[in-house]
Amino acid sequence: MSMTSLVRCSVLVVTCMGLVGCHSLLDVTDPTQITASDIATVTGANGQRLLVSQSFGGDLAGVFREVAAFTDEWSYDFPPTANIANDRLIQLDKRRGDVIQAGNGSDNHLGLLTNIYSQAGIVIPAVTAYSPDSVRGEYLAQLYAMRGYAVLQMAEDLCPGFPVTDIINNITVYGGPLSTDSALGLASAQLDSALKYVRDSTRFVALARVTKGRVLLDRGKYDEAAAVVASVPTDVVYRSEQDIRIIMSTFYCATCTILSLGDHEGANGLPFVSAHDPRIPLRRLGPRRVNPSDTLYATTLGSSPSDRITLASGVEARLIQAEVALHDNSANWKPILDSLRTGIGLDTLVDPGTADSRLDLLYRERAFWLFLTGHRLGDLRRLIRNYGRGAETVFPTGAYPGGDGSRYGTSTSIPFILAEQLRYNPYITSGCQDGP
Repeated sequence: MSMTSLVRCSVLVVTCMGLVGCHSLLDVTDPTQITASDIATVTGANGQRLLVSQSFGGDLAGVFREVAAFTDEWSYDFPPTANIANDRLIQLDKRRGDVIQAGNGSDNHLGLLTNIYSQAGIVIPAVTAYSPDSVRGEYLAQLYAMRGYAVLQMAEDLCPGFPVTDIINNITVYGGPLSTDSALGLASAQLDSALKYVRDSTRFVALARVTKGRVLLDRGKYDEAAAVVASVPTDVVYRSEQDIRIIMSTFYCATCTILSLGDHEGANGLPFVSAHDPRIPLRRLGPRRVNPSDTLYATTLGSSPSDRITLASGVEARLIQAEVALHDNSANWKPILDSLRTGIGLDTLVDPGTADSRLDLLYRERAFWLFLTGHRLGDLRRLIRNYGRGAETVFPTGAYPGGDGSRYGTSTSIPFILAEQLRYNPYITSGCQDGP
């Protein structure tokens, strides 16, 4: 999203990217403009909050697609004659961050997350001023949690040096380059505000606590991470407010680019197909064009129109506790994981016996439980940053399977588009900085 677009939408009750169009739910004279008088009521403020909470899932769906492509969750197959030079998702699948950063298009990943952060911020003053005392705290908690979630996702996905841009009093406030840890600190502050306000909503508590635990895990504050999620019930789930699916290929076409599940993608990828794990139900698509003996599969996850994206859950809380236990050399990591598995009829795990192999097993469990929910890139980068793994031991690498003779690149994060920032943001003068 360009900064011009961001400013234009700053007074709208909208999301301008993702799966929801740039429009208002409120009945006003001009349906594309929301004035102060339109939201200066209980109904107006709540209508604005509801639309932002609905578009939260829609914007994240676009973000999660890019995470799936960049990591080993998704793989692409295309005919030899396909023109893929300007296909963003395929360049992400190739780990070609240099191609993305040098582009001149709209900054999809940063733009979607900036939209969540800024639009939730616009709603906060209206909710503070006009919501009844009985619900004000819960609504503010949800909005601050969404802001924290957006910045956390930026920190996990984007290269260091990206900005966080906000809108305050209808004025765009540009941000300077942030390190990964500085962005995590900003996310943590937003989530602290959410936890300060929330009282009764189990779902909002789960969203704030699990997201905060994820931040603390990324920052290496393991015991704090376990403590913040300890009270989240295993069966609680915070899902997107509307029917949003992470769309994959639904049919086989000999002349089309096909989006399929990754299976040992780039040597380091997990066996999302060949494991035949019930957490990722499969549907056959057809043979790969370059290698017809290789069958392409999609997942039936999200195939129902009533499906919604899981954004935080008690299962994730337990996974955080398991990682902390493993980090602290506690034997409790395995009972935590086994309890989750037996709850859906899976066998208990076999302890592989070494610290490195146990960490591999834990991250495999995370990958299958949290599949297509935008966690995978943050996990791979945390393996590099917190555990000292080499990038080429965790990301897809080697010859690219698309049949164009190329090889995977070496990027470990999704870049922002420098040209877009140079047009509007006076504080961003260079592109991605070094660091996982």
